[in-house]
Amino acid sequence: MKVVGLLMVLLRVSCSVETYCDGRQDKAQCFGALGGTVALQLMDKDSEIPKYKWMKEASKNESTLTILYYYQTYNVTSNSMSSRSVFFPGNGTFKINNLSRSDTGEYSLRMFDSNGKQIRNRTLQVSIEAPLSSVHMTSECVSHGLIRVSCLSEGGDSPQYTWSLNGNKTRNTEIVERNTENNIIILRQNTSGYLVCTVKNHISRVSKEGMIPVCKDEETRCNISEDGAGCYGALRGTVVIQLMKNTSETPKYEWKNKTSTILRGSRNNYFPDTLKERFLFIPMYGTFSIMNLSRADSGQYTLETFDSDGKNIEKKTLQLIVQAPVSSVQLVLECLSQGEMKVSCLSEGGDSPQYNWTLDGHTLTDSELFPENHETNVIVLRQNISGRLVCSVWNRFSFLSTEKTISTWGCTFINCTSNGTQISGWVLTENNILCVESVIALGMVMTSVLLPLVFFLAVAIGFICAKKKRHTYKVEKDNSEPVYAEIRVVPQQERHTEETVEEEVDYKQVTFSELPQQTVQAEHPVYAQICKVR
Repeated sequence: MKVVGLLMVLLRVSCSVETYCDGRQDKAQCFGALGGTVALQLMDKDSEIPKYKWMKEASKNESTLTILYYYQTYNVTSNSMSSRSVFFPGNGTFKINNLSRSDTGEYSLRMFDSNGKQIRNRTLQVSIEAPLSSVHMTSECVSHGLIRVSCLSEGGDSPQYTWSLNGNKTRNTEIVERNTENNIIILRQNTSGYLVCTVKNHISRVSKEGMIPVCKDEETRCNISEDGAGCYGALRGTVVIQLMKNTSETPKYEWKNKTSTILRGSRNNYFPDTLKERFLFIPMYGTFSIMNLSRADSGQYTLETFDSDGKNIEKKTLQLIVQAPVSSVQLVLECLSQGEMKVSCLSEGGDSPQYNWTLDGHTLTDSELFPENHETNVIVLRQNISGRLVCSVWNRFSFLSTEKTISTWGCTFINCTSNGTQISGWVLTENNILCVESVIALGMVMTSVLLPLVFFLAVAIGFICAKKKRHTYKVEKDNSEPVYAEIRVVPQQERHTEETVEEEVDYKQVTFSELPQQTVQAEHPVYAQICKVR
């Protein structure tokens, strides 16, 4: 399984630097990655064309170069770039490796009939670009609560930038200004959420994501210009509410929370009724600030304005919602009944959290995920899914993420008896401590059975080997030595007769109480034949 994983990585790397282009259409535009490979489809197959030339047209610093030449009549084929290219006649594809910027230019394919007359000419524009290597996103607070966000890419040619906010393309209502390259934008006041900058060129694509920061130590700005507007503040942070342009244009006003009057004023003066230390009103700017926000500050606020005679002119409401930022996040894994893996992303301390899941940097697909909403905090992965799983959690005031490497064998099926209890089901492989006793016991049983078998097998082999011996000499306990033989003394002149005659010789037992102390020399040679007794 590790080999397969390595193969997948190698394939992914090769695919990222190899591009394909169909050059069978005149004036086609093709792109290749610097240092990579481009496969150009020049024709369907070369056997259909009697003669052709594929050339790189002359440029400012180069003359026309014939790269590929073919003449069917004489069966001649030549490739001037053979050291780093290969042509496949069967499908008409020309592949160039180790691309350099000098490969950029216009190429033409000239085709001739069997008489050498040109019948067709197609041009192809090839552009070599450096792939994008990385992207960085920075943000800073500017005047009036606006936020400037910059997206800076490295290593790529002709980068193009796009922005999305909370999964949707950014709108003019959210952006005050953007530069001509679109890599710097200025967000309107109170814009919040999950911002993504995507940079791409013709052969690569990278992105960077992040939470829009809250300026000035979690200071949030809201505007009550529209009746019923919503306003969010961070727990223990600061919210600045724009009540009016300035107090000089309003004869009289009252600012209330639920049924209590917080602030009462006129053009030149204001009279705080219940103004606390963590409240701050600045008449010049018409702003009202609440610092060190608590959940008790949530609720509906009302601004009423009057003319100089005390007649009510306008009444507007604002709904303040105080949310706690996400403080921590962790992943919890669980194996289900069919070997699927349930993954829970548990966050602490945050209100109204939103979730996003990625596997090896890409959004989960239907082939990896059971039909569940991948924007929730619980997902179910199919069997044999592996990679780096990342869960990102955010709300309006925080952004956190956590990750875990999921192995192909993340879940293991066990079926055993442990301490008299039957255990059967899918468990996490890395945390499995069940059935260990059963495995050890099974190993001991197998050892106790196999060792005696090996011993008896060795004894049996030794016994069989011993039985194969043709001659046996037996020494009795009384030190006597039995000799089995029939001995006849034959005169030398009769030896040739005896050698040609095969007779059975019965074994006789001759026992010597003591071995001879000296050698007896026979007058004539002694011949003996020993045969087995039937």
